[in-house]
Amino acid sequence: MTPAPETRPDYEDDRNFATALARGLSVLRAFRTDDDGLSNAQIAERTGLPKSTVSRLTYTLGCLGYLTQPQRNDRYRPGPTLLAMGHVAAASLAFLDSAQGMMQALATRPAPWSCSRCATATRSR
Repeated sequence: MTPAPETRPDYEDDRNFATALARGLSVLRAFRTDDDGLSNAQIAERTGLPKSTVSRLTYTLGCLGYLTQPQRNDRYRPGPTLLAMGHVAAASLAFLDSAQGMMQALATRPAPWSCSRCATATRSR
């Protein structure tokens, strides 16, 4: 488990570092694509934050739409505000459009390191 950003020594003396924000973002980073929602206890375990802190953060993130909780004692899931931010971030990756042609050329060109042993090893997995 990676320590929460606020406990890392490189931020210790930085007066501009917003610890509360870092903690909230660590809660959002705790979610994985294969999760079916997370409880406060699971989020606390993944982030290394105290359960009481996680409870306040999930409440706040829920109020702001970053997390959803269908029923009072249900697990938290990423919410619509987080989804909207993801779309904004994805749209800002315009450099990927210009790189697509080069990437396609690399993908279709035979690799200089390819050999029959490599192909055989890949097929047998």
